[in-house]
Amino acid sequence: MRNLGKLTMVLLCTIFSANAQEVLIAGRTQTQATEVINTVTSVKPTFEFMSTSQAQSTENVTDEMAGNHFFGNEIAKKMYLFNDHYSYKVPVAPGNSATKTIFRKPEIYLSVKKIERYLKKSVQKGDLNSNVAQKEYDKVLTIALNILDENTDKFEQRLKSVSEDAPKLLEVYLYEVKLESIN
Repeated sequence: MRNLGKLTMVLLCTIFSANAQEVLIAGRTQTQATEVINTVTSVKPTFEFMSTSQAQSTENVTDEMAGNHFFGNEIAKKMYLFNDHYSYKVPVAPGNSATKTIFRKPEIYLSVKKIERYLKKSVQKGDLNSNVAQKEYDKVLTIALNILDENTDKFEQRLKSVSEDAPKLLEVYLYEVKLESIN
């Protein structure tokens, strides 16, 4: 009889504990969702740049050129364009076959790469849905490809101010940049 009573108590404690954990997790998720909604509504785009459609550019990139990417073929093609446009190689010394990679707008280049790593890790950990991460990274790449030839000094300063925090870098791209279509 004593064992049955102890077993009943352990079972009840386990059920209450599991229920409490579920409520706690649901509460955190709701709180985080509310914070994101508040952030989106309170932040207005502070950087505006002209944009063109990337469809023609990505059509010219073959699957073999682009290779594979964690977020799919379209992202792979945009990454190929991004790397092609933002980096180039120069010889270290005349006659030497060694080359050095130079980055145009290194602050933007490094922030995009940091966001890529952050989103990939978030998906792998299960913290973020793959489709959401893919759409967010697609927007980041679209912005980066469109602002290459723009005056981005203030934008680069903003990126530099949050460069240690990948989620904040992502927020800058998603909520502080507005692309105006010229097509």
